[in-house]
Amino acid sequence: MSTTPETLHLLILMESQNDAERIVSLLRNSGSATRAQYVTSLEEFADLLEEKTWDLLLAEPEAHGIEYTSLKEQIARYNQDLPFILINREIDLIALETAVKRGASTMIPMGENNLLILAIQRELEHLRNRRAKRALEARLREAEKRAQALLESSRDAVAYVQDGMHIFGNPAYLQMFGYETNDDLEGMPLIDMVDGSGQADFKKFLKQYSQSSFQTEEINTIGVSGSGDLFPMRMTFSPASFADERCTQVSIQSNEKNTQLEAKLREISNLDVLTGLYNKPYFMSQLEVAVDQSVLSGGRGAVLYINVDSFGRLRANNGIARSESVLTELANTLRKLVGNKCNLSRVSEDIFALILTSTSAADAQEKAEQLRTHVEGMLFDLGDRTITITVSVGIALINETSASPTAVLQNAHTACFRAHDIEGQEHGNSVGMYIEEQRNNDSDSAVSIEEMVTEALKDNSFMLSFQPLISLRGSETEHYESRFKLSKNGHLMSAGDVLNADDLSDVLKRKIDRWVILNTAKRLGEHHQKGHSTKVFLNLSGPSILDEGLPNWISVATRAARLPKGVLVVQLTEDDASRMLMQAQKFIASLKALGIPCSISRFGCAIDPVKNLQHLSADFIKVDVSYTSNMVENQQQLQQMLGKLQEMEKQIIVPMVDSANTLATLWQMGADFVQGDYVQAAQDGMSYNFEEEGSF
Repeated sequence: MSTTPETLHLLILMESQNDAERIVSLLRNSGSATRAQYVTSLEEFADLLEEKTWDLLLAEPEAHGIEYTSLKEQIARYNQDLPFILINREIDLIALETAVKRGASTMIPMGENNLLILAIQRELEHLRNRRAKRALEARLREAEKRAQALLESSRDAVAYVQDGMHIFGNPAYLQMFGYETNDDLEGMPLIDMVDGSGQADFKKFLKQYSQSSFQTEEINTIGVSGSGDLFPMRMTFSPASFADERCTQVSIQSNEKNTQLEAKLREISNLDVLTGLYNKPYFMSQLEVAVDQSVLSGGRGAVLYINVDSFGRLRANNGIARSESVLTELANTLRKLVGNKCNLSRVSEDIFALILTSTSAADAQEKAEQLRTHVEGMLFDLGDRTITITVSVGIALINETSASPTAVLQNAHTACFRAHDIEGQEHGNSVGMYIEEQRNNDSDSAVSIEEMVTEALKDNSFMLSFQPLISLRGSETEHYESRFKLSKNGHLMSAGDVLNADDLSDVLKRKIDRWVILNTAKRLGEHHQKGHSTKVFLNLSGPSILDEGLPNWISVATRAARLPKGVLVVQLTEDDASRMLMQAQKFIASLKALGIPCSISRFGCAIDPVKNLQHLSADFIKVDVSYTSNMVENQQQLQQMLGKLQEMEKQIIVPMVDSANTLATLWQMGADFVQGDYVQAAQDGMSYNFEEEGSF
C-alpha cells in the first residue's frame, strides 16, 4: 500500500502548445500529479466543462481569439467552481485590476515560474476548502434528516427547549404529556411538566444547568402525565440546536425493557461481524471524542494502526476462509493483549486500530513493539499446515495540535508504511512513529544532499530494491523494476527524493544512473546464474538522455555481467522524453541498435501523450499512477488510452494495483503487466515466486 499525490485536473488555454507543455512539466517537477487538457476553442472548453469537474484553468488572454471573459461566462453557465489564473506576457496594474474584477484569481507574468506555482498552490488550497465546506454542509443536512427521522420514531420522549419554553416535542413526548400537536406544546413552560412537589428542586437544577455550558446533566423528578397521573422520570439535559437555533435537548427515557433492547441493538451495530471487534464507524466516533478532548483540554494519547503484512499473498495462497480464520484468531489475541479500554477495532480487511488514552509517545512505542513481537511468535493452525504472520504498526500521537480524527488515522497509516523503508524491515514486521516531514528550502539542505550523494558514490553505499511486474498474458520471463535508496540521518530517501533535490547537479544525477546500471547488472547476473530468466527495468534521470556515450556503456556493463541482450530495459519518464523529444528519440534509437529495450514511465499526463510516441520507439509503456489511484473516475479514460497503445503494439504496465478487483479490470482492458504492493512491495532481492502468478 502506498500513498500518491492528489491528481490536478488542469485546463490550459495558451497560444503555444509548447508553453502549455512547459507548464505541465513545471507542475509535475514541483510534485503535482497533473492531468492536463489543451484547449483551442470556446466550444471545446464548453464540452470539457460539461464532461467532468476540473480543478484549475490557466489561460493566456485572447489565446486562439478567445476573450477570458467568455471563459468566465461558460464557467458560470455550467455552475462550475473553477478558479482561473491568467498568464500574460506583459502586465500592468490596470490590466491586473481589471482581470481580478472580471473574475480571474490573479494574473502572472509569463516565465515567472515560482510565482505561478505559489499562485496555483494557493488557489488549489482555497478550492479544497470550498469543496470540503460543501461536503460538510451536505453531510450535515443528511445527518439532520437522519436525526429528525430517529427523533420521530424514538420510543424515548425528546423535546427541545429555549429559555425554559418548549419549541418542539417528538410524538413520544407529546403522548407522555397529553398534547396532540407541537402547536399545542409550543410555548409551554418546561416546569409545567413537573409535579409541584418537585418544582423547587427542579428550578434549582435549571439555574445550575444554565451556568454549565456544553455539559450533559441529569435529574430524577416526578412528572405529570396528560391525564394528571404522576410518574417517576429521569430527565437528561444536553446542549443542542434546532432550526439553526441554540437550545437545550430534554430526553426522558422510556421503560427499562425497551431501553435495554435498544442499548443491545446499538451495541451490535458497533461490532465487526467477522471478528467481534468494534467496526470502523464506531472507532472513528471514539477517535473523534479522543481528539476533541485533547484539543480542548490538552490531553495526550495515540492511535496504533496494525497492518497484517502481505495479507494479499496470504489470502491468495490459503483461500478466503482460512485467511479469515487467521484474522479472527489474531483479533482474539489482540483483544487479550490490550484489554477493553482501547477501543480495539477492525477498520479494514487486514487492518486493526486501537486508541491509547493518557499515554506518552514512549509508552505507545512500547505497546506497539509488544504487539508486534507477540504476533511474530504466534502459530496459526490451518488444518493441513501451520503458518506464521507478522504485522507492521504505525503510531500517530493525539494532542492539542491534532487536526481531525481522519488526519490522525491517516498519519498512523503513513507511519505504518514508512516503516517499510527502514533498512532490514522492507518485508514489514516493523514499528514506525509518524513524524511530519518538514520542507527545508535552505541552501544548506541542498549542499548536504550533494555531499551525501558524492559520499555514497565514493563508498558504494546506495541500496537497491526490486519490485516484481506480474504478467497477465502468461510470460515465462520474470520482470522486476530496480530502484535505489539512500540513507540520510537514519531515514531512507527514495530515488525521487534524491533526484528532485534542489541544485543536485546533472553530473551527479548521471553518476547515480551509472551506479544503478552497474550494480543492477551485477545483481541480475548473479540471479541468471541461478537459472532464472529475468528482465529488469532501470529508471534513468533526464540528464542521462543527453549522455551520448551511455548506450554503449550499458552494453559493456551487460556483457561484463554475462547477461544476454535485452534483459536490461531502460526506462525514461514521459516528462523527460517529451521535454527533450529530439534527444530522447536519438537516445532510444542508439539503445535499440545495441539490442537494449526501452520503456516510457509515468505515461499519460502530457497534453497529447500518444502523439509523442510517434517519435519514440519504446517497447513498454508504464502508465502514470494517477490512473489507478482512482479507478472509478479514470476507468473510461484509461480504457481509451490502453486501446490506442494496443493498436501501436506496445506492452502496457499498470502500477499501484491495490486489489483483486482492480487487477481483474486491468486484465479485461488488455494490460500486459501489473505492479503494486498488493502483489509485493519492493524488496532488497529478486525473491518473488512467479510460479504462483496463477493465484491472481
